[in-house]
Amino acid sequence: MCIGKQDMNFNYFSEQSSLPLVISPNKEDATKETLVSWINEHNAEVEQYLNTSGALLFRGFTIHSPMDFEAVARAIDKDLKNDYMGTSPRDKKTEYVFSASELPSHYPIMQHCEMSFLPTAPRRLFFYCHVEPTYGGETPICDFRKVYKDLDPVVRDAFEKKGVKHIRNYSSPLDNRKSAFQLKKWNELFQTTDKAVVEQKCLDNDILCEWKEQDGLRMINKSEAVKTHPVTGEKVWFNHTQVFHVDAAADEYRRIHRRQQRWETFKTMWLLNLLTTYNKIIKDPMQQSMHVTFGDDSPIPDAYVTHIQDTIWKHLVIQSWRKGDILCIDNFSTSHGRMPYFGPREIMVSWTS
Repeated sequence: MCIGKQDMNFNYFSEQSSLPLVISPNKEDATKETLVSWINEHNAEVEQYLNTSGALLFRGFTIHSPMDFEAVARAIDKDLKNDYMGTSPRDKKTEYVFSASELPSHYPIMQHCEMSFLPTAPRRLFFYCHVEPTYGGETPICDFRKVYKDLDPVVRDAFEKKGVKHIRNYSSPLDNRKSAFQLKKWNELFQTTDKAVVEQKCLDNDILCEWKEQDGLRMINKSEAVKTHPVTGEKVWFNHTQVFHVDAAADEYRRIHRRQQRWETFKTMWLLNLLTTYNKIIKDPMQQSMHVTFGDDSPIPDAYVTHIQDTIWKHLVIQSWRKGDILCIDNFSTSHGRMPYFGPREIMVSWTS
């Protein structure tokens, strides 16, 4: 399916999905300046395309650096932010550009709307491919409006009525233990060791802050599981159940292995299954690095999580990165994640409020 406008080509990624809308130049060697100028001249149309499709992929432009990427992101939305309250480790590249994630390459990142558990979740996300992956490393995206519509009404109603409670446990600044299931230290998240600053930041974001033994930190957010898109009025699946649930990573990797069919994914799949079972046996759910319940503290059935994952994968769009690609996502409708990869890969991110 194609739509057109002068100086640019517009194509949907596939006949089955309008996600993402691919925008590419009509001429070769189109520069960053060409793209920025076009965005500035057609800002209203870009906004409309983003609200309708949920994601725009700018491909075929000569984007060479984090600063080039930041200039394009700023042309779409000048309100870039650099405060990060999420769970993925990131390295700073410019004032408003960060590495997308420093998690090990074999680890899956499940589909999620960025920081959905916060009242101040980002409105837009921007991803930039600086080094094209050799194998894997795609950033799959999914229309969470479609996920909401396709969920079993029994499951959907339970979440809408009860909401969700997200629990995160961060270790002490002095804790040097390494674990695949451990989040970063709380001082790395907040960039401070001043507990008063941490407590105020939590208060500002409706987070219950609990100091634990041995100087650990537990953060709890209670929020709605479904939100209404502020522009289109559509209902959107908007929570981290499929990320925070103790079975989520192992469940995700089973699906990833079916797709990649590699010895490396087979080994990781079984290792995650064993570690998940072990953690469930020896560790209280509230002590897991990440945990999620219904808003009334009742457990979310494993079958519900599997059904949510099934529905997400039904609508998942997986496109390979090309060097210089910039992917703009409407975070209020469209999720993202990461496939495991082997070899070099460098993807950067920026976001707006």
